[in-house]
Amino acid sequence: MIYLIHGEDDVSVEEAVAAMKANAGPAELRDVNVTMLEANGLTPEELAAAAFTIPFMADRRLVIVRGLLSRFERGRNSRSSGSGQRNAVGPWTELAGQFDQLPPTTDLVFMDGLLSGNNSLLTKLRPLGKEKVFALPRGNEIGSWISHRAARHGMDIEPRAVATLADSVGRQPRILDAELQKLALYRDGQPVRQQDVERMVAYVREASIFQAVDAVVEGRTGDAIRMARQITDAGQPAIFVITMIARQVRLLLLAKDMRSRRVPQNEIGQRLRLPSFAVNRTLRQEGRLSFQRLKQIHRKLVDTDLAMKSTTSMDDQLTLEMLIAELSLG
Repeated sequence: MIYLIHGEDDVSVEEAVAAMKANAGPAELRDVNVTMLEANGLTPEELAAAAFTIPFMADRRLVIVRGLLSRFERGRNSRSSGSGQRNAVGPWTELAGQFDQLPPTTDLVFMDGLLSGNNSLLTKLRPLGKEKVFALPRGNEIGSWISHRAARHGMDIEPRAVATLADSVGRQPRILDAELQKLALYRDGQPVRQQDVERMVAYVREASIFQAVDAVVEGRTGDAIRMARQITDAGQPAIFVITMIARQVRLLLLAKDMRSRRVPQNEIGQRLRLPSFAVNRTLRQEGRLSFQRLKQIHRKLVDTDLAMKSTTSMDDQLTLEMLIAELSLG
């Protein structure tokens, strides 16, 4: 049987395939009857050899192919290195035409991420097997996904904690799931509260810094100071806030430089080592500030940081708020 398991919700895709592996016959024989193939470097001949092999001392054989379908997304072949037969769809569709002769003991699973409806290999395989698409919820429905995942981990999470996670992390299932597991360990059977998310999840703290920088850029001194107080009230020292704002300003300087050199947005994200939602926020902020203004802000942040580290008599919280007021006024 052929299974097509794919979608943007890569956590659910992985879980679905893991469940198939767990049910693939006796545990002591799984190493020989479960084959995992990665698309990178895979040839049609290698896939055929695995798929048409009969199981060893078991009723069924499981062959899992990861990432092959995405190689045939429209527009990807021209950018792939060393395309040749490996990336030409012809040999693969020819192989797909032979899959009606698969041994009845073989379960052939194609697992992948988000795919388009015009994917050439997916179109060829779809009539031959069962398809399961794991899509991420849109808009506010991501909260339901978080609550469902929390229940899978046996944890109770407050609605405000769910909303905070959704707002700060966004539609990134693998990161959300990892943070939920961390929160479950931290609370050890107790309900997860909003303050737990604010304390434990780095993305939440970074989101607060984004908002504080926004307020500074837009001259909203009161909002910027209020946000800075929320961060310090949560247990972070004032110097942390200054350091994080300085980090964000450095990212803005780098982004502005790359923008001036017409570097593609996806490459900007890779160079800055930021997730997509953070790249979008950074580029949005970068467009509001001149290069000269960013350099001025950065210089003032560095000077304040050095002064706080070298003078023990300074009131850090007061210094932070005075700095924000000064930066907000431009």
